[in-house]
Amino acid sequence: MSLIKSQQIIHLNSKFRESGTDDSFTTRINLKKNNNFDHVAVLSCSIPKSYYLVPLGENTFVIRENGNDIMVTIPEGNYSITSFLYVLNNLFTGTLSHYSTSFPDSKTQPQTGKLTFTNTNNTASTFIFENNHLPEIFGFERGSSNTFTIGQTSSSLVSQNVCNFNKESTIYLRSSLCSNGGEDDILLELFCSSNPDYSTINFDNSGNLEEHSKKLVGGLSNIFNFTLTDEYGSRINLNGINCLITLCFYEKNNIDNLITGYIKYKTLMDSEKKKK
Repeated sequence: MSLIKSQQIIHLNSKFRESGTDDSFTTRINLKKNNNFDHVAVLSCSIPKSYYLVPLGENTFVIRENGNDIMVTIPEGNYSITSFLYVLNNLFTGTLSHYSTSFPDSKTQPQTGKLTFTNTNNTASTFIFENNHLPEIFGFERGSSNTFTIGQTSSSLVSQNVCNFNKESTIYLRSSLCSNGGEDDILLELFCSSNPDYSTINFDNSGNLEEHSKKLVGGLSNIFNFTLTDEYGSRINLNGINCLITLCFYEKNNIDNLITGYIKYKTLMDSEKKKK
């Protein structure tokens, strides 16, 4: 006997939204009248990997030197370690020309995965980061302040951690449709570390439907929100490329009713066998 009593398939395209953006949108979902749907699951989705390693809004840090704060803005986009070093060192001009950044030479030095920052003015300046992804690229903790160590001729600062030049390897599709026991509103978790930049992250629920099912939130409204976020809950910016989502709304058969029905069926069959 099926665990699904009734169902309805809904296809969504973020481009045809009521409001919002492709990565955080509100849409209207018209379900069958008098339905008793209590679960929802993503059957499939297609999410463009069009978000950046350094997105707008997470692309600044502060250099504090002699009591003065100077904000440095990294151009939004994707970077390799080579391009990041080139862009960053070109930003260290004018009042910041005494700063430079280097990375271990793969031909002559052991690879630590860390950056070294040098200040030839030999002052105890500080790099200050906000609570976002940018400090991870530099090799520091989110929301941290990192002070240079004064040497004989210059001061220096080495990344605390290995620099993370990987874009978000796991993203979450969140929705007002569901509630995971009141803990969160995650509808689906997507693993995308193997997807190259500007490709498409595809998901196909080819297994057990219930493995990806969430409890449907009740209510009279047919307007629902969908948002793509990283592991910290920060929004993922798809930069204007739409995503496609196919949902299955269904009413789950009560297992007690199934068991009761099976017992009645088994009892009836046993009774018929005895009559024969």
